[in-house]
Amino acid sequence: MFRLILFVLSPIFVFVTLPGNSVADSDTKSYTTLRFAYDASSFISFQPDMNPLTERFSVCIWIRKLQSGTQSPFGYYSTEIFMTDNGYYNRLFSSSSLDSTLTSKFTTPMGTWFNYCSTWSLASRTFKVYVNGVLAGSQTTPSGRRLQTGGALVLGSMRARSGHHFGGEMLNFNMFSKELTATEVATISSGGHCTTEIPEQLEEYRVIKWEEILKLSRSGAVQDFIDPICKLDVALSSLNKTQTELTNVQGLFNSTQEELVAVRGELGTTEGELNETKLELEETKLELKNVTESSLLKRNMTKWDIFYSPTYYNKNFTGPLYQQLRASWDSISSKLFGVTMTDTAITLMKNVDGDQSCGDE
Repeated sequence: MFRLILFVLSPIFVFVTLPGNSVADSDTKSYTTLRFAYDASSFISFQPDMNPLTERFSVCIWIRKLQSGTQSPFGYYSTEIFMTDNGYYNRLFSSSSLDSTLTSKFTTPMGTWFNYCSTWSLASRTFKVYVNGVLAGSQTTPSGRRLQTGGALVLGSMRARSGHHFGGEMLNFNMFSKELTATEVATISSGGHCTTEIPEQLEEYRVIKWEEILKLSRSGAVQDFIDPICKLDVALSSLNKTQTELTNVQGLFNSTQEELVAVRGELGTTEGELNETKLELEETKLELKNVTESSLLKRNMTKWDIFYSPTYYNKNFTGPLYQQLRASWDSISSKLFGVTMTDTAITLMKNVDGDQSCGDE
């Protein structure tokens, strides 16, 4: 019937921090953009472990083209993997079968962000190119051909100091040890270039990570840049998350208030039941007293026979019992102090009372 409700509302501290320009800031690492100067000496070159990618891989990147013509945002082992920001080149294993065939799919205006993904696996033998989450083209690769290891991965150019330098901005370059499905590619693209999280189910496959690339040494003029739109998106996302949390807390608070009202109602009902029980107990006591007195009269019992009741029998006669009896008894009661109410004592009191009665007559 009774319920104990403990409800603790912990204070909610909300911090909405607009990102700065430091890569070291963990809150900005995922949407920090790299801006490459338009020259052959501005790039990032490193030699990652490509072994997890030899039989299957996917590469995704956000690109903002800032120069007209044909520029290469990245390349691996020269043309082992190679693409340009206008779609003219999309090569895997140096194959030229897609050259110049996909330019009509790379229609994003200069200065506007677009998403590029390419996928492949040894099992499917199919190299697929996606632009903004939509399949742009594909090619079949040679049977048994695997991705070579030991080469340099270069961002900002096809290869170090190449004529295909970039001169634009890139964001969230990641490589996965998985041939992403069309749905997974669309999910990455639909999040927008300010998306700071990789879909949870894909995180375990992410081998080359953007936040690690940001820590690498750079050649030439490669600068960190925070897109103001991303700053606003992050701030709005934080505010929306906080609003959702506050709404949830308010709902919990309202629910708890309703439960407290219900408990108060139950307590009031219980108090009423207790009062009713007390009244019934008093009535029962009175009824028992009446029944006892009636029984004594019907059996022609004397006043001494009451000592056979549980209240007195084999009990020490005390002051409170004396006060209880004196209203109806004479001074004989004062002689009972210290006497244990046994059958012999009660019989004796009867006899004494009888002798006194005779004397009074």
